[in-house]
Amino acid sequence: MADYILETKGLDKWFGVTHANKQVDFQLRRGEIRGLIGENGSGKSTLTSIICGIQKPTSGEMFVNGVPYAPASVCEANQNKVAMVVQELGVLTDLPVCVNIYMGRTEEFSTGGMLSMKRLWEAAQKDLDALGLGEIPVNAMAGTLSIEYRKLVELTKALSIDPDILVLDEITQALSYDKRQLLYQIMKDFIAKGKSIIMISHDLERPWSCATALPSCGTARLWTPSKRTPLTWRP
Repeated sequence: MADYILETKGLDKWFGVTHANKQVDFQLRRGEIRGLIGENGSGKSTLTSIICGIQKPTSGEMFVNGVPYAPASVCEANQNKVAMVVQELGVLTDLPVCVNIYMGRTEEFSTGGMLSMKRLWEAAQKDLDALGLGEIPVNAMAGTLSIEYRKLVELTKALSIDPDILVLDEITQALSYDKRQLLYQIMKDFIAKGKSIIMISHDLERPWSCATALPSCGTARLWTPSKRTPLTWRP
């Protein structure tokens, strides 16, 4: 078994003349929460967007479980058991919650080309119940939900693919105190299965408070941009 569930080597990303990521060597262990801390514009989200197939690196390599990994899309990342909750709101507001959770996978609930909404509702309700979010109505249009519930629907969608690596980009900003505590429990349960989390924040206190809330399951480490330059990352 590979030493790391995820590893990047010499990862570079240019946007025109802007060097967003410079020679990023990053490792993620199994059963670990890795906090990425840095000011806005320091390259945190760029790195994870590459890991999750949203963008392609200019150069460098990635490995998942020791196997070369270069997702060309979010779907390919999902197929490799990598999922992400992005910083921006990612739900489609004019579609029901259940469709948002299984977006791109509704064929799982089709027979002879006909979509069974009943099966879709039941599966979505089961997923929400499992996370302690059963109060979110599966048949409601996502646009009618609060910002907090929309973000939690995105989390449910990410977890519905049963990922091994979960990336959370500034997710706590949208959550109340009670839902943050629920999130921390979900994260604790997740890493207890030997799965791993990358958690992004511009606020040092947020990922570290999450880390201290999870002392008995796995490990938690912070990773910050080098003080020499915001473009060079060091563990």
